[in-house]
Amino acid sequence: MTDSNFKVIFRGPAVDTGDIDVRDLAPALLALGDVFQSASDTLNGDRVKTAVRVKATEAACFQVDLSVVQSIGETLHSLLSLAAANKDGISAAKELADLILKTGTAVGVVGGGLFALLKFLKGRKPEKIDDVGGAVHLHLDGNVFITNRKTIILAENVGVRESAKRFVSVLKNAGIESISTKAEGDTEETYTKSDLIAFDLPNVIEEELLDETRRMNLQIVSLSFKDDNKWRVTDGSEPFSVGIEDSDFLKQVANSEISFSRGDYLVCDVREKQTSTPQGLKKSGL
Repeated sequence: MTDSNFKVIFRGPAVDTGDIDVRDLAPALLALGDVFQSASDTLNGDRVKTAVRVKATEAACFQVDLSVVQSIGETLHSLLSLAAANKDGISAAKELADLILKTGTAVGVVGGGLFALLKFLKGRKPEKIDDVGGAVHLHLDGNVFITNRKTIILAENVGVRESAKRFVSVLKNAGIESISTKAEGDTEETYTKSDLIAFDLPNVIEEELLDETRRMNLQIVSLSFKDDNKWRVTDGSEPFSVGIEDSDFLKQVANSEISFSRGDYLVCDVREKQTSTPQGLKKSGL
């Protein structure tokens, strides 16, 4: 089991007395827990169970001390020792906290994890992205933000982004002026109402990656005579669904002018389309 501690600090008139409305606190903490679980799922799959736990509270504004705890099966425990050496290994609790909450500045550059990256970009696309010795440099408005490949993966994940947006949504409440996060051993990063737009999800439109037509030999797995129903065919590997656009051919099949026997195959012009969606790649054959 691995763990890492961090703080979440709420500031504003609604918390000046050192307490907070549970209707403000609970959604924010639940959303933050979802950020960590979605991030762990994205990077680790189902190999690791991640939980965010409340440890204590402190008055003066309203501060919550939290820990992120990971548990893994005994057979996987040895993988943690490889995580530092293997960039595709399990992202342990401390690394996960850094990937989400870390801040950092240097002369002419800023850097850090997911939240700091979203704040830096403010909903815009970087002008240029460079890979420098394993680090990722994002350029915008003459400034450079330094992060890593895993943080970029989290920034592109819809589930992680939705949870991050719900976390900062507490800033929409009149009495909450800011939220700060502070990872263990790191500096405090503050988010105000002006940063809400930075956590909005981009309008993701499906992007066409491939649209080509090629001649193929296909065997029929199953066919359908209902309008708009697709046939199941195979090219010798995995079966897939296709829509038949040759109306004359379909009419001949419907009128029993064409019949099929075992071992028959069709010589077809197959149009294949591949698109990128928020859920991943989508492929269709027509």
